Amino acid sequence: MTTQKLNVGIAGYGFIGKVHAYAYRTVKFYYQDIPQEINLIGVCASSEETRRNAIQQAGFEYATGDFMRLAEDKNINIISCCLPNHLHFQLVKAALEAGKHVYCDKPLALNVKEATTLVEMAKNTSVKTQVVFQLRFFPAIMRAKQLLENGYVGKVNFFRFMYLHSSCVRQSKKAYSWKAEYEKVGGGVLVDLGSHIIDLATYLVGDFKMIRANTKNITSPDKRTDDLAIVEVETKDGAIGILEASKIATGTNDEVRFEIYGSDGALEFNSMEPNWLYAYNMDDPDNPIGGMRGFKRIETVQRYPDATGMPLSKFSIGWIRSHVACLHSFLHSIIYDKPTSPSFEEALYVQKVIEGSYESSRTRKEVFL
Repeated sequence: MTTQKLNVGIAGYGFIGKVHAYAYRTVKFYYQDIPQEINLIGVCASSEETRRNAIQQAGFEYATGDFMRLAEDKNINIISCCLPNHLHFQLVKAALEAGKHVYCDKPLALNVKEATTLVEMAKNTSVKTQVVFQLRFFPAIMRAKQLLENGYVGKVNFFRFMYLHSSCVRQSKKAYSWKAEYEKVGGGVLVDLGSHIIDLATYLVGDFKMIRANTKNITSPDKRTDDLAIVEVETKDGAIGILEASKIATGTNDEVRFEIYGSDGALEFNSMEPNWLYAYNMDDPDNPIGGMRGFKRIETVQRYPDATGMPLSKFSIGWIRSHVACLHSFLHSIIYDKPTSPSFEEALYVQKVIEGSYESSRTRKEVFL
């Protein structure tokens, strides 16, 4: 077990940078297996006002407008990358060269070429690297993973994963975001939201062998950034699936859904009701008058197996709790020298699926991975 202090630099202090800072500040309330000090040393933000706010809100020792200063600071041993996508490669590469652990928000890089370079670099270091696909860290999804691995649904035949927003329905009322600029994102909603469900689908049902995609821009001024993506996939085990990422899903807020249908059962989840996993099993008796056959609501709430303290496991879970759990898995890997997941390699696979999907949409042909 390392006795090293966990000294953190966070590059980017927009919405997700604040989420990272909150998670670092609160993680020890939720978990008792992190005896090391966690210190927020430096933060990078583009404006002077944001830099002042970061110090006042989170207690950083200093703020800078140059994210490379964090990579060069010998007092920092963990870098959290919360920058726009096109800046990930430069910072993560510098952090790895400086021997720092890296906690990178999704996606890992702007494209497969950059992500491949970072994966190869990370393999040749002793540092820990992880990508923030926090959806894995809801107890309901952790339980779904267990049930699938235990054969509860039998052979998976069909699945559907969706990540739905309505933020682009009325583009004229949407505040400016760098996520609307192709050069800074490397795509559109398929990168921003789709990366999450690509990771979640492969995590739960397995890798893909074929993808067929249709991406479309309906509202964005930059016609290269899609706001709707529909991807049909086939897994290596022969299951067929549909992935849908949308920012024009009128009436939704931040909604992740999945349905997994197998030969012996089925699972359903909706992030708007995150306390429950719905499970159906064909072995339940259907007599008399339906017997006990039907979807069961499993009360996963906050039943994290490795968490203690507050809040109690019976209390309702919130969105940000999954971020705390995701960060805990990363810090636990550093302290106890364990493998990380979601790993850079897993993030590279997501990047390959994204690029393959854009190729399929452009050529109107299937792409094989």
